[in-house]
Amino acid sequence: MEAPHCEQRITKVSLAEILRCFEQPISEEQAWAICFQCCCKMEQLAQGLSPSLHSVFIKGSGSIFLHADGTASFKVYRKSGKSIDSLRAPQCFVVHCFLGLCLQLLEYLGVVIYEALDWGIDNNLERELSDPLEKLLCLMLKLDEKAMKPADTLQDVIKACEEHLSSPSEASSHYEMTCRSLFTEYMELQKLQTIIQRSKEVHLGSPLSCYSICLHTLTYIIRELQKGVKLRKSSERPRRCAPPQKCVRSPYELLLDDIQHKRYTLRKVSD
Repeated sequence: MEAPHCEQRITKVSLAEILRCFEQPISEEQAWAICFQCCCKMEQLAQGLSPSLHSVFIKGSGSIFLHADGTASFKVYRKSGKSIDSLRAPQCFVVHCFLGLCLQLLEYLGVVIYEALDWGIDNNLERELSDPLEKLLCLMLKLDEKAMKPADTLQDVIKACEEHLSSPSEASSHYEMTCRSLFTEYMELQKLQTIIQRSKEVHLGSPLSCYSICLHTLTYIIRELQKGVKLRKSSERPRRCAPPQKCVRSPYELLLDDIQHKRYTLRKVSD
């Protein structure tokens, strides 16, 4: 697959493209951010913004988009029933009840986020999630034992995302920054991919393993930085002092040292 030309200004990218680029699942903090931004977008559409909430289509990671400004959006269908990709909307997504529509979209969103958290992991393995995130997904997937009022469900999810932070009032700016950073990291990896593919070594037929290694290395560094690892300047690194080289002395110097330390007794030589 050819890398997109980075000269073209990209303003949004699907979650599916991000997963394929990083070749690993999203982090829990990114899951919280995507969930919050998507729910806020649903809330805006529910207030009558264009496109209508009834035209939103959520099925798979390819139907959720992250924008350069950190906001989120969805794949939508036109009034004719066809999407921008000329695909007919399945009947199961046509919901006439507004409250039922919110619940259904939340459930589809929960499935997408869960799959993004589990992306690339062996089918026989299951990723362990933190209790708060697991409870959030149970709420969205209707697996919570406590029955929630349908009209409050969207607000409950937004509130849960806010209370996940130590400062709930900063949820909007924090999650927006998280999604914006994820978008920026994706663009940087795409630029690196383009540079490597255009490099002289690749065109000369060198193995593409170096390209894969570079991407994996950069991805690993980004993840470590997200975990709080800090980089130090090369000048700040502790320098190892090399042991002084042993001085090699001449035979005359060795003899003089023996005399000075009286290792030998000199006898007077008569004429």
